[in-house]
Amino acid sequence: MSSVHHRHRGSAMVEFVVVAIPLLLAGLCTFETGRWLLMRQAAGYALFEAARAGTVSGADPAAMARAFERALAPALGVDAAPDPDSLATAVRARMTRWAHRHGLHMARIEQLSPRPASFEDFSAGDGDKAGTRQLDYDYQRLHHDGHYLARYRHGVGPRSGQTVFQANTLVLRLTYLHAPYLPGLQQLVRQLGNTSERDGYVRQARAAGLLVIRREIALPMQSPAREHGKGSDLLAP
Repeated sequence: MSSVHHRHRGSAMVEFVVVAIPLLLAGLCTFETGRWLLMRQAAGYALFEAARAGTVSGADPAAMARAFERALAPALGVDAAPDPDSLATAVRARMTRWAHRHGLHMARIEQLSPRPASFEDFSAGDGDKAGTRQLDYDYQRLHHDGHYLARYRHGVGPRSGQTVFQANTLVLRLTYLHAPYLPGLQQLVRQLGNTSERDGYVRQARAAGLLVIRREIALPMQSPAREHGKGSDLLAP
């Protein structure tokens, strides 16, 4: 009778393990999926805040970077600071520690428009006293119909490939790196990494087992864009 009891007990234990392990793995995968979705939403919101700051600051890279860092603070667990600049500094410190741990910067923001060629095609005058060029912003429809259509074929600048409306649209692209908690998931990302990926930043991220989140946003400028000469990256990797 005792041996039968022990056999039933052993069978129940095996059945429990067989059922529990898949359930545990499913729960962990659900947790990781939730984290990824949360960070994707938070990164998208931070990118929106960066773009909104850029539209009213003449596409100032420093203003956009600070707005991005401030908006990302809750997702990174950074406590509120007495002023916006202190909050951005605290987030930047958290991102720096993350970069030291993983060997890559947490995020990269590229400015796709306006780009240097936009100022060559649609610059308003010769620039300010410092020689900084500014985009033709006021009365865009009037200038497009009355000037650029006659100057350029279909109003499309030959160097930028844009119209004056497109040149006055701020376009940002975010590449955000997310580190999963599950070591097995990191190994899977390494194995599935596409070695033919031309973006070196993304290729290195996947080789390190990091998930890549990509977001893009386009907003019309609310002030004349100025040429800042920093290149296309606001948060350079």
